[in-house]
Amino acid sequence: MFPFALSEQQKQGLTRISGPVAAAIELAMDDFRPRDIKPPRGATPDEVCMYQRHSFDVTTIPGTDGVLFVRFTLSPGACEQEGMILDAGATYAVDVQGWRILSVQK
Repeated sequence: MFPFALSEQQKQGLTRISGPVAAAIELAMDDFRPRDIKPPRGATPDEVCMYQRHSFDVTTIPGTDGVLFVRFTLSPGACEQEGMILDAGATYAVDVQGWRILSVQK
């Protein structure tokens, strides 16, 4: 059952994301890890993990002139990581007025 009124304890775990931030995250995630992308046949468990959206944490930072920076980083403990994975994330500059990706830094 969905809670209509949150207790004080439930409010402590509450995360509220504005509509524009949620939309910018979705736009960047659709580019970073498209929904229909699949790991190659014979991929290792770590490679399979790297293809999953929920393996990444998201940080957003407002820029100037309607730009929002969206950073994806591998969530600690998400993948077993037999070796160091240094280039797992990316940072996107998203124009939240025109709803387009301006730049990507990997």
